[in-house]
Amino acid sequence: MFSILTLVLLLIGAVVITNILVKNKVENYLLNRLPKHITQDHKSIALNTLRGTITVKGLSVSITNRNDTTVHTKVSAERLIVENISYWDYLVHSEIHIEDIKIKSPVISYHTQKLIKNQDSTSSSGLLKLYKPILVEALSIENATFYMYDDTKDSLVLLVENSTVNIRDIKIDKDIINRRFPVEFKNYRANADSIFVKTNPYENLTVADFNLENKQAVFNNVTLKTKYARTELSQQISTERDHFDLEVEKISVDNINFGFDNRALYVSSDYIIMESPVLKIFRDKLVNDDLTTKKLYSQALRELPFQLTIDSVVVNNASIGYTEKVKQDNDGGTINLDKLNASIINVSNTYMSPNRTALKIEGFFMKNTPFKSRWTFDINKPSDDFIFSMEIGEFQAERLNAFTEPNLKVRLNGQTDKIYYTIDGNKNKSSVDLKVKYEDFEVVVLNKEGNKKNWLLSTVANLFVAKDSEDKNDNFREATVVVERDKTKSVFNFIWLNLSKGLLKSIAGNGEK
Repeated sequence: MFSILTLVLLLIGAVVITNILVKNKVENYLLNRLPKHITQDHKSIALNTLRGTITVKGLSVSITNRNDTTVHTKVSAERLIVENISYWDYLVHSEIHIEDIKIKSPVISYHTQKLIKNQDSTSSSGLLKLYKPILVEALSIENATFYMYDDTKDSLVLLVENSTVNIRDIKIDKDIINRRFPVEFKNYRANADSIFVKTNPYENLTVADFNLENKQAVFNNVTLKTKYARTELSQQISTERDHFDLEVEKISVDNINFGFDNRALYVSSDYIIMESPVLKIFRDKLVNDDLTTKKLYSQALRELPFQLTIDSVVVNNASIGYTEKVKQDNDGGTINLDKLNASIINVSNTYMSPNRTALKIEGFFMKNTPFKSRWTFDINKPSDDFIFSMEIGEFQAERLNAFTEPNLKVRLNGQTDKIYYTIDGNKNKSSVDLKVKYEDFEVVVLNKEGNKKNWLLSTVANLFVAKDSEDKNDNFREATVVVERDKTKSVFNFIWLNLSKGLLKSIAGNGEK
Protein backbone atom coordinates (compact mmCIF):
# COMPACT_ATOMS: atom_id res chain seq x y z
CA MET A 1 0.00 0.00 0.00
CA PHE A 2 2.78 2.35 0.88
CA SER A 3 4.52 1.58 -2.44
CA ILE A 4 1.40 2.38 -4.43
CA LEU A 5 0.93 5.65 -2.55
CA THR A 6 4.57 6.55 -3.13
CA LEU A 7 4.24 5.81 -6.87
CA VAL A 8 1.12 7.98 -7.14
CA LEU A 9 2.86 10.82 -5.32
CA LEU A 10 5.87 10.49 -7.60
CA LEU A 11 3.64 10.58 -10.68
CA ILE A 12 1.81 13.64 -9.40
CA GLY A 13 5.11 15.27 -8.59
CA ALA A 14 6.43 14.45 -12.06
CA VAL A 15 3.36 15.97 -13.68
CA VAL A 16 3.67 19.10 -11.53
CA ILE A 17 7.40 19.43 -12.28
CA THR A 18 6.80 18.80 -15.99
CA ASN A 19 4.04 21.43 -16.00
CA ILE A 20 6.40 23.91 -14.37
CA LEU A 21 9.27 23.10 -16.77
CA VAL A 22 7.12 23.26 -19.90
CA LYS A 23 5.34 26.40 -18.68
CA ASN A 24 8.71 28.04 -18.05
CA LYS A 25 9.89 26.94 -21.50
CA VAL A 26 6.81 28.46 -23.16
CA GLU A 27 7.21 31.71 -21.22
CA ASN A 28 10.92 31.77 -22.04
CA TYR A 29 10.08 31.36 -25.74
CA LEU A 30 7.55 34.19 -25.61
CA LEU A 31 10.03 36.43 -23.80
CA ASN A 32 13.30 35.55 -25.51
CA ARG A 33 12.76 33.65 -28.74
CA LEU A 34 10.35 36.02 -30.51
CA PRO A 35 11.99 38.47 -32.94
CA LYS A 36 12.90 41.81 -31.35
CA HIS A 37 10.27 43.67 -33.35
CA ILE A 38 7.49 41.45 -31.92
CA THR A 39 6.58 41.90 -28.25
CA GLN A 40 3.85 40.22 -26.23
CA ASP A 41 2.16 40.39 -22.87
CA HIS A 42 -0.35 38.10 -21.18
CA LYS A 43 -2.28 37.78 -17.94
CA SER A 44 -1.69 34.08 -17.34
CA ILE A 45 -0.55 30.78 -18.84
CA ALA A 46 -2.13 27.47 -17.84
CA LEU A 47 -0.69 24.10 -18.85
CA ASN A 48 -2.15 20.60 -18.81
CA THR A 49 0.72 18.22 -19.54
CA LEU A 50 -1.39 15.09 -19.78
CA ARG A 51 -3.60 16.61 -22.47
CA GLY A 52 -0.80 18.61 -24.05
CA THR A 53 -2.87 21.80 -23.78
CA ILE A 54 -1.68 25.38 -23.24
CA THR A 55 -4.11 28.20 -22.44
CA VAL A 56 -2.96 31.83 -22.60
CA LYS A 57 -5.36 34.44 -21.23
CA GLY A 58 -5.32 38.17 -21.94
CA LEU A 59 -2.79 37.93 -24.75
CA SER A 60 -1.59 41.09 -26.49
CA VAL A 61 1.02 41.36 -29.25
CA SER A 62 2.67 44.43 -30.80
CA ILE A 63 4.67 44.43 -34.03
CA THR A 64 7.06 47.26 -34.87
CA ASN A 65 9.30 47.98 -37.81
CA ARG A 66 12.58 46.09 -37.64
CA ASN A 67 14.74 49.20 -37.36
CA ASP A 68 12.60 51.50 -35.21
CA THR A 69 10.02 51.39 -32.43
CA THR A 70 6.97 52.42 -34.48
CA VAL A 71 4.10 49.99 -33.80
CA HIS A 72 2.16 49.25 -37.00
CA THR A 73 0.16 46.19 -35.85
CA LYS A 74 -1.53 45.31 -32.56
CA VAL A 75 -3.28 42.04 -31.74
CA SER A 76 -5.21 41.22 -28.59
CA ALA A 77 -7.20 38.11 -27.70
CA GLU A 78 -9.25 37.07 -24.70
CA ARG A 79 -7.86 33.56 -24.90
CA LEU A 80 -5.44 31.45 -26.93
CA ILE A 81 -5.84 27.69 -26.54
CA VAL A 82 -3.36 25.22 -28.02
CA GLU A 83 -4.71 21.70 -27.66
CA ASN A 84 -3.11 18.24 -27.91
CA ILE A 85 0.49 19.00 -28.64
CA SER A 86 2.19 15.75 -29.69
CA TYR A 87 5.29 15.22 -27.57
CA TRP A 88 6.12 12.11 -29.58
CA ASP A 89 6.33 14.02 -32.86
CA TYR A 90 8.32 16.75 -31.12
CA LEU A 91 10.89 14.30 -29.69
CA VAL A 92 11.01 11.66 -32.45
CA HIS A 93 10.13 13.48 -35.66
CA SER A 94 11.49 16.89 -34.63
CA GLU A 95 8.28 18.68 -35.58
CA ILE A 96 5.58 20.54 -33.69
CA HIS A 97 2.30 18.72 -34.27
CA ILE A 98 -0.81 20.40 -32.82
CA GLU A 99 -4.33 19.06 -33.04
CA ASP A 100 -6.19 22.33 -32.54
CA ILE A 101 -5.58 26.04 -31.95
CA LYS A 102 -8.43 28.28 -30.80
CA ILE A 103 -8.24 32.07 -30.71
CA LYS A 104 -11.11 33.71 -28.84
CA SER A 105 -12.32 37.27 -29.62
CA PRO A 106 -9.16 38.67 -31.21
CA VAL A 107 -8.96 42.36 -32.15
CA ILE A 108 -6.40 43.26 -34.83
CA SER A 109 -5.40 46.85 -35.70
CA TYR A 110 -3.09 47.52 -38.63
CA HIS A 111 -1.79 50.96 -39.67
CA THR A 112 -0.55 50.76 -43.26
CA GLN A 113 1.21 54.13 -43.17
CA LYS A 114 3.37 53.09 -40.21
CA LEU A 115 4.79 49.98 -41.86
CA ILE A 116 8.15 50.43 -43.58
CA LYS A 117 7.78 47.77 -46.27
CA ASN A 118 11.39 47.43 -47.32
CA GLN A 119 12.25 46.56 -43.74
CA ASP A 120 9.34 44.30 -42.94
CA SER A 121 8.85 42.39 -46.17
CA THR A 122 8.24 38.74 -45.41
CA SER A 123 9.44 37.76 -48.84
CA SER A 124 13.14 37.94 -48.02
CA SER A 125 13.70 37.04 -44.39
CA GLY A 126 10.36 35.80 -43.09
CA LEU A 127 8.31 37.05 -40.18
CA LEU A 128 9.71 34.40 -37.79
CA LYS A 129 12.68 32.06 -37.69
CA LEU A 130 11.41 28.49 -37.41
CA TYR A 131 13.60 25.78 -35.92
CA LYS A 132 11.05 22.99 -36.37
CA PRO A 133 8.16 22.52 -38.84
CA ILE A 134 4.70 23.28 -37.46
CA LEU A 135 1.70 21.13 -38.35
CA VAL A 136 -1.75 22.23 -37.16
CA GLU A 137 -4.76 20.02 -37.87
CA ALA A 138 -7.31 22.77 -37.14
CA LEU A 139 -7.24 26.51 -36.44
CA SER A 140 -10.37 28.37 -35.35
CA ILE A 141 -10.70 32.12 -34.85
CA GLU A 142 -13.94 33.17 -33.17
CA ASN A 143 -15.62 36.58 -32.95
CA ALA A 144 -12.70 38.42 -34.56
CA THR A 145 -12.59 42.13 -35.38
CA PHE A 146 -10.11 43.56 -37.86
CA TYR A 147 -9.28 47.24 -38.40
CA MET A 148 -7.02 48.68 -41.11
CA TYR A 149 -6.07 52.37 -41.19
CA ASP A 150 -4.20 54.75 -43.48
CA ASP A 151 -2.96 58.31 -42.94
CA THR A 152 -5.88 60.19 -44.53
CA LYS A 153 -8.61 62.15 -42.76
CA ASP A 154 -11.06 59.26 -43.09
CA SER A 155 -8.42 56.83 -41.91
CA LEU A 156 -10.49 53.64 -41.65
CA VAL A 157 -9.72 51.55 -44.74
CA LEU A 158 -11.17 48.17 -43.71
CA LEU A 159 -13.39 46.91 -40.90
CA VAL A 160 -14.51 43.29 -40.50
CA GLU A 161 -16.75 42.55 -37.53
CA ASN A 162 -17.77 39.37 -35.73
CA SER A 163 -15.78 37.19 -38.06
CA THR A 164 -15.17 33.46 -37.67
CA VAL A 165 -12.43 31.61 -39.54
CA ASN A 166 -11.71 27.86 -39.58
CA ILE A 167 -8.68 26.42 -41.38
CA ARG A 168 -7.56 22.78 -41.54
CA ASP A 169 -4.26 21.02 -42.21
CA ILE A 170 -1.92 23.96 -41.80
CA LYS A 171 1.79 23.57 -42.47
CA ILE A 172 4.62 26.04 -41.87
CA ASP A 173 8.32 25.35 -42.18
CA LYS A 174 11.49 27.35 -42.75
CA ASP A 175 10.97 27.36 -46.52
CA ILE A 176 7.23 28.06 -46.56
CA ILE A 177 7.50 30.99 -44.16
CA ASN A 178 9.80 32.81 -46.57
CA ARG A 179 7.25 32.66 -49.38
CA ARG A 180 5.01 35.55 -50.32
CA PHE A 181 2.10 33.56 -48.87
CA PRO A 182 3.88 32.10 -45.82
CA VAL A 183 1.58 29.17 -45.00
CA GLU A 184 0.07 26.09 -46.64
CA PHE A 185 -3.41 24.77 -45.84
CA LYS A 186 -6.18 22.66 -47.36
CA ASN A 187 -9.77 23.43 -46.37
CA TYR A 188 -11.05 26.70 -44.95
CA ARG A 189 -14.28 28.52 -44.19
CA ALA A 190 -15.10 31.99 -42.94
CA ASN A 191 -18.01 34.29 -42.24
CA ALA A 192 -18.59 37.78 -40.89
CA ASP A 193 -21.52 39.94 -39.84
CA SER A 194 -20.35 43.03 -41.72
CA ILE A 195 -17.54 44.36 -43.87
CA PHE A 196 -16.58 47.97 -44.61
CA VAL A 197 -13.99 48.88 -47.26
CA LYS A 198 -12.82 52.34 -48.31
CA THR A 199 -12.24 51.56 -51.99
CA ASN A 200 -10.86 55.03 -52.78
CA PRO A 201 -11.12 58.58 -51.36
CA TYR A 202 -14.69 58.91 -52.69
CA GLU A 203 -16.47 55.51 -52.54
CA ASN A 204 -17.10 53.03 -49.73
CA LEU A 205 -18.03 49.36 -50.10
CA THR A 206 -20.15 47.58 -47.49
CA VAL A 207 -21.35 43.98 -47.11
CA ALA A 208 -24.10 43.10 -44.64
CA ASP A 209 -22.76 39.57 -44.14
CA PHE A 210 -20.81 36.94 -46.00
CA ASN A 211 -20.11 33.23 -45.85
CA LEU A 212 -17.22 31.34 -47.43
CA GLU A 213 -17.07 27.54 -47.39
CA ASN A 214 -15.74 24.84 -49.74
CA LYS A 215 -14.43 27.58 -52.07
CA GLN A 216 -17.93 29.02 -52.45
CA ALA A 217 -18.73 32.52 -51.19
CA VAL A 218 -22.01 34.39 -50.74
CA PHE A 219 -22.08 38.14 -50.08
CA ASN A 220 -25.45 39.62 -49.04
CA ASN A 221 -26.62 43.23 -49.39
CA VAL A 222 -23.53 44.65 -51.06
CA THR A 223 -23.35 48.42 -51.58
CA LEU A 224 -20.89 50.74 -53.29
CA LYS A 225 -21.71 54.37 -52.64
CA THR A 226 -20.12 57.77 -52.96
CA LYS A 227 -19.72 59.09 -49.42
CA TYR A 228 -20.60 62.66 -50.46
CA ALA A 229 -23.96 64.02 -51.59
CA ARG A 230 -24.15 64.98 -55.28
CA THR A 231 -23.67 68.71 -54.77
CA GLU A 232 -20.97 68.12 -52.16
CA LEU A 233 -19.04 65.84 -54.51
CA SER A 234 -19.05 68.57 -57.18
CA GLN A 235 -17.46 70.90 -54.63
CA GLN A 236 -14.83 68.32 -53.67
CA ILE A 237 -13.55 67.46 -57.16
CA SER A 238 -11.66 69.54 -59.72
CA THR A 239 -12.60 67.37 -62.72
CA GLU A 240 -15.64 65.27 -63.64
CA ARG A 241 -16.32 62.18 -61.57
CA ASP A 242 -19.41 59.96 -61.42
CA HIS A 243 -21.48 59.87 -58.25
CA PHE A 244 -22.30 56.19 -57.53
CA ASP A 245 -25.12 54.50 -55.67
CA LEU A 246 -25.01 50.72 -56.20
CA GLU A 247 -26.95 48.11 -54.26
CA VAL A 248 -26.72 44.37 -54.96
CA GLU A 249 -29.03 41.90 -53.22
CA LYS A 250 -26.60 38.97 -53.38
CA ILE A 251 -23.30 38.01 -55.01
CA SER A 252 -22.35 34.33 -55.30
CA VAL A 253 -18.85 33.21 -56.22
CA ASP A 254 -18.07 29.57 -57.06
CA ASN A 255 -14.78 27.68 -56.84
CA ILE A 256 -12.61 30.53 -55.59
CA ASN A 257 -8.90 29.96 -55.85
CA PHE A 258 -6.01 32.30 -55.12
CA GLY A 259 -2.32 32.25 -54.37
CA PHE A 260 1.06 33.10 -55.82
CA ASP A 261 2.74 31.59 -58.86
CA ASN A 262 6.42 32.62 -59.10
CA ARG A 263 5.57 35.51 -56.74
CA ALA A 264 2.73 36.68 -59.04
CA LEU A 265 -0.72 36.84 -57.46
CA TYR A 266 -3.47 34.89 -59.18
CA VAL A 267 -7.24 34.88 -58.52
CA SER A 268 -9.73 32.60 -60.24
CA SER A 269 -13.37 31.51 -60.09
CA ASP A 270 -15.69 29.38 -62.19
CA TYR A 271 -18.52 31.89 -62.06
CA ILE A 272 -19.92 34.96 -60.30
CA ILE A 273 -23.67 35.63 -60.08
CA MET A 274 -25.07 39.05 -59.17
CA GLU A 275 -28.73 39.19 -58.14
CA SER A 276 -30.90 42.30 -58.62
CA PRO A 277 -28.25 45.04 -58.72
CA VAL A 278 -29.57 48.62 -58.77
CA LEU A 279 -27.13 51.27 -59.99
CA LYS A 280 -27.70 55.02 -60.00
CA ILE A 281 -25.05 57.19 -61.62
CA PHE A 282 -24.97 60.99 -61.60
CA ARG A 283 -22.52 63.12 -63.54
CA ASP A 284 -22.24 66.88 -63.15
CA LYS A 285 -21.09 68.12 -66.57
CA LEU A 286 -20.62 71.62 -65.14
CA VAL A 287 -17.43 70.41 -63.50
CA ASN A 288 -14.26 70.59 -65.62
CA ASP A 289 -13.67 67.67 -68.01
CA ASP A 290 -11.31 64.91 -66.95
CA LEU A 291 -8.84 64.90 -69.83
CA THR A 292 -6.91 61.81 -68.80
CA THR A 293 -6.82 58.94 -71.30
CA LYS A 294 -9.49 56.30 -70.64
CA LYS A 295 -8.77 52.62 -71.25
CA LEU A 296 -11.02 50.30 -73.19
CA TYR A 297 -12.00 47.23 -71.18
CA SER A 298 -9.61 44.97 -73.09
CA GLN A 299 -6.65 47.13 -72.12
CA ALA A 300 -7.84 47.46 -68.51
CA LEU A 301 -8.04 43.66 -68.17
CA ARG A 302 -4.73 43.13 -69.94
CA GLU A 303 -2.91 45.53 -67.62
CA LEU A 304 -4.24 44.26 -64.30
CA PRO A 305 -1.35 43.85 -61.81
CA PHE A 306 -2.37 40.22 -61.11
CA GLN A 307 -3.62 37.16 -62.99
CA LEU A 308 -7.44 37.10 -63.14
CA THR A 309 -9.42 34.13 -64.48
CA ILE A 310 -13.21 34.17 -64.17
CA ASP A 311 -14.95 31.77 -66.53
CA SER A 312 -18.31 33.54 -66.45
CA VAL A 313 -20.22 36.37 -64.81
CA VAL A 314 -24.03 36.43 -64.73
CA VAL A 315 -26.13 39.48 -63.83
CA ASN A 316 -29.83 38.92 -63.14
CA ASN A 317 -32.60 41.54 -63.11
CA ALA A 318 -30.43 44.66 -62.95
CA SER A 319 -31.45 48.28 -63.37
CA ILE A 320 -29.36 51.34 -64.21
CA GLY A 321 -30.29 54.99 -64.02
CA TYR A 322 -27.86 57.52 -65.52
CA THR A 323 -28.45 61.19 -64.77
CA GLU A 324 -26.42 63.93 -66.45
CA LYS A 325 -26.55 67.56 -65.42
CA VAL A 326 -25.59 70.00 -68.18
CA LYS A 327 -27.50 73.15 -67.23
CA GLN A 328 -27.21 75.03 -63.96
CA ASP A 329 -30.94 75.71 -63.74
CA ASN A 330 -32.08 72.06 -63.35
CA ASP A 331 -31.08 68.71 -61.84
CA GLY A 332 -30.32 67.08 -65.18
CA GLY A 333 -32.00 64.39 -67.25
CA THR A 334 -32.08 60.65 -66.72
CA ILE A 335 -31.80 57.57 -68.95
CA ASN A 336 -33.08 54.30 -67.48
CA LEU A 337 -32.28 50.68 -68.29
CA ASP A 338 -34.46 48.05 -66.58
CA LYS A 339 -34.86 44.28 -66.32
CA LEU A 340 -31.27 43.81 -67.48
CA ASN A 341 -29.88 40.31 -67.78
CA ALA A 342 -26.26 39.85 -68.78
CA SER A 343 -23.74 37.06 -69.21
CA ILE A 344 -20.01 37.54 -69.65
CA ILE A 345 -17.52 34.81 -70.45
CA ASN A 346 -13.73 34.94 -70.10
CA VAL A 347 -13.41 37.85 -67.69
CA SER A 348 -9.73 37.14 -67.71
CA ASN A 349 -6.24 38.23 -68.66
CA THR A 350 -4.89 34.68 -68.84
CA TYR A 351 -6.65 33.18 -71.88
CA MET A 352 -4.91 32.93 -75.24
CA SER A 353 -6.19 33.84 -78.72
CA PRO A 354 -8.46 32.98 -80.46
CA ASN A 355 -10.50 32.94 -77.22
CA ARG A 356 -12.34 36.20 -76.57
CA THR A 357 -14.20 37.99 -73.83
CA ALA A 358 -17.88 38.07 -74.81
CA LEU A 359 -20.79 39.98 -73.28
CA LYS A 360 -24.48 39.38 -73.97
CA ILE A 361 -26.93 41.90 -72.55
CA GLU A 362 -30.69 42.24 -72.93
CA GLY A 363 -33.24 44.39 -71.18
CA PHE A 364 -35.52 47.40 -71.60
CA PHE A 365 -34.58 50.99 -72.46
CA MET A 366 -36.73 53.72 -70.88
CA LYS A 367 -39.11 51.08 -69.45
CA ASN A 368 -40.83 49.79 -72.61
CA THR A 369 -38.24 49.43 -75.37
CA PRO A 370 -36.58 46.00 -75.59
CA PHE A 371 -32.98 45.70 -76.69
CA LYS A 372 -30.31 43.03 -77.16
CA SER A 373 -26.57 43.58 -77.47
CA ARG A 374 -23.38 41.59 -77.91
CA TRP A 375 -19.84 42.80 -77.27
CA THR A 376 -16.64 40.83 -77.95
CA PHE A 377 -12.93 41.61 -77.72
CA ASP A 378 -9.58 39.86 -77.33
CA ILE A 379 -7.37 41.16 -74.51
CA ASN A 380 -4.27 39.82 -76.30
CA LYS A 381 -4.56 42.36 -79.12
CA PRO A 382 -2.77 45.64 -78.30
CA SER A 383 -4.95 47.38 -80.91
CA ASP A 384 -7.97 46.61 -78.67
CA ASP A 385 -10.20 45.52 -81.57
CA PHE A 386 -13.83 44.94 -80.62
CA ILE A 387 -17.23 44.21 -82.14
CA PHE A 388 -20.35 45.70 -80.57
CA SER A 389 -23.81 45.05 -81.99
CA MET A 390 -27.28 46.00 -80.78
CA GLU A 391 -30.90 45.52 -81.76
CA ILE A 392 -33.41 48.06 -80.38
CA GLY A 393 -37.17 47.51 -80.58
CA GLU A 394 -40.07 49.93 -80.89
CA PHE A 395 -39.33 53.22 -79.16
CA GLN A 396 -41.43 56.32 -78.60
CA ALA A 397 -39.00 59.22 -79.01
CA GLU A 398 -40.91 61.22 -76.38
CA ARG A 399 -39.57 58.89 -73.70
CA LEU A 400 -36.09 60.32 -74.28
CA ASN A 401 -37.26 63.86 -73.58
CA ALA A 402 -36.64 63.44 -69.85
CA PHE A 403 -32.97 63.44 -70.82
CA THR A 404 -32.84 65.69 -73.91
CA GLU A 405 -35.05 68.56 -72.67
CA PRO A 406 -33.11 69.54 -69.52
CA ASN A 407 -29.69 68.82 -71.05
CA LEU A 408 -29.99 69.69 -74.75
CA LYS A 409 -33.10 71.89 -74.82
CA VAL A 410 -34.42 69.57 -77.52
CA ARG A 411 -37.75 67.73 -77.64
CA LEU A 412 -38.21 64.66 -79.82
CA ASN A 413 -41.48 63.42 -81.34
CA GLY A 414 -42.19 60.29 -83.34
CA GLN A 415 -41.36 56.61 -83.20
CA THR A 416 -38.59 54.25 -84.21
CA ASP A 417 -39.86 50.76 -85.00
CA LYS A 418 -36.49 49.03 -85.20
CA ILE A 419 -32.79 49.91 -85.02
CA TYR A 420 -29.92 47.59 -85.89
CA TYR A 421 -26.31 48.65 -85.66
CA THR A 422 -22.86 47.09 -85.50
CA ILE A 423 -19.66 48.82 -84.43
CA ASP A 424 -16.34 47.45 -85.63
CA GLY A 425 -13.75 49.40 -83.70
CA ASN A 426 -10.43 49.63 -81.91
CA LYS A 427 -8.75 51.99 -79.47
CA ASN A 428 -8.48 54.75 -82.11
CA LYS A 429 -11.57 54.69 -84.32
CA SER A 430 -14.59 52.68 -85.45
CA SER A 431 -16.97 52.09 -88.30
CA VAL A 432 -20.68 51.79 -87.54
CA ASP A 433 -23.26 50.24 -89.87
CA LEU A 434 -26.79 51.27 -88.85
CA LYS A 435 -30.28 50.74 -90.25
CA VAL A 436 -33.42 52.24 -88.76
CA LYS A 437 -37.14 52.04 -89.45
CA TYR A 438 -39.13 54.99 -88.09
CA GLU A 439 -42.14 57.24 -88.69
CA ASP A 440 -43.39 60.77 -87.96
CA PHE A 441 -40.03 61.87 -86.57
CA GLU A 442 -39.69 65.52 -85.53
CA VAL A 443 -37.07 67.55 -83.71
CA VAL A 444 -38.31 70.49 -81.58
CA VAL A 445 -35.65 72.98 -80.46
CA LEU A 446 -36.68 74.77 -77.24
CA ASN A 447 -35.84 78.24 -75.95
CA LYS A 448 -33.25 78.82 -73.21
CA GLU A 449 -35.83 78.30 -70.47
CA GLY A 450 -36.88 75.01 -72.04
CA ASN A 451 -40.60 75.79 -71.90
CA LYS A 452 -41.36 77.03 -75.43
CA LYS A 453 -40.63 75.96 -78.98
CA ASN A 454 -38.05 77.93 -80.92
CA TRP A 455 -39.84 77.96 -84.26
CA LEU A 456 -36.94 79.17 -86.37
CA LEU A 457 -34.36 76.65 -85.12
CA SER A 458 -36.93 73.83 -85.15
CA THR A 459 -37.83 74.55 -88.76
CA VAL A 460 -34.19 74.64 -89.82
CA ALA A 461 -33.45 71.40 -87.94
CA ASN A 462 -36.32 69.51 -89.57
CA LEU A 463 -35.23 70.57 -93.04
CA PHE A 464 -32.49 67.97 -92.65
CA VAL A 465 -34.68 65.26 -91.10
CA ALA A 466 -36.60 62.79 -93.23
CA LYS A 467 -40.01 62.47 -91.59
CA ASP A 468 -40.10 58.68 -91.88
CA SER A 469 -38.32 55.77 -93.58
CA GLU A 470 -41.19 54.73 -95.86
CA ASP A 471 -39.47 56.20 -98.91
CA LYS A 472 -37.16 53.17 -98.88
CA ASN A 473 -38.12 49.86 -100.46
CA ASP A 474 -37.72 47.88 -97.24
CA ASN A 475 -38.79 50.80 -95.05
CA PHE A 476 -35.30 51.01 -93.52
CA ARG A 477 -32.86 53.85 -93.87
CA GLU A 478 -29.21 52.82 -93.66
CA ALA A 479 -25.91 54.56 -93.06
CA THR A 480 -22.24 53.81 -92.54
CA VAL A 481 -20.18 56.25 -90.51
CA VAL A 482 -16.53 56.35 -89.42
CA VAL A 483 -16.05 57.70 -85.90
CA GLU A 484 -12.83 58.94 -84.34
CA ARG A 485 -12.55 58.03 -80.68
CA ASP A 486 -12.04 60.76 -78.08
CA LYS A 487 -9.69 58.92 -75.71
CA THR A 488 -10.46 61.33 -72.87
CA LYS A 489 -14.06 60.07 -72.83
CA SER A 490 -15.46 56.83 -71.42
CA VAL A 491 -16.08 53.58 -73.28
CA PHE A 492 -19.83 54.22 -73.25
CA ASN A 493 -19.30 57.68 -74.70
CA PHE A 494 -17.60 55.95 -77.66
CA ILE A 495 -20.57 53.58 -78.08
CA TRP A 496 -23.06 56.45 -77.82
CA LEU A 497 -21.10 58.53 -80.33
CA ASN A 498 -21.32 55.71 -82.87
CA LEU A 499 -25.07 55.32 -82.34
CA SER A 500 -25.86 59.04 -82.45
CA LYS A 501 -23.80 59.70 -85.60
CA GLY A 502 -25.27 56.67 -87.33
CA LEU A 503 -28.82 57.77 -86.47
CA LEU A 504 -28.17 61.35 -87.53
CA LYS A 505 -26.89 60.31 -90.94
CA SER A 506 -29.79 57.88 -91.42
CA ILE A 507 -32.59 60.21 -90.36
CA ALA A 508 -31.08 63.23 -92.07
CA GLY A 509 -31.61 61.41 -95.37
CA ASN A 510 -27.93 61.01 -96.24
CA GLY A 511 -27.77 57.25 -95.94
CA GLU A 512 -26.32 55.09 -98.64
CA LYS A 513 -29.69 53.51 -99.44
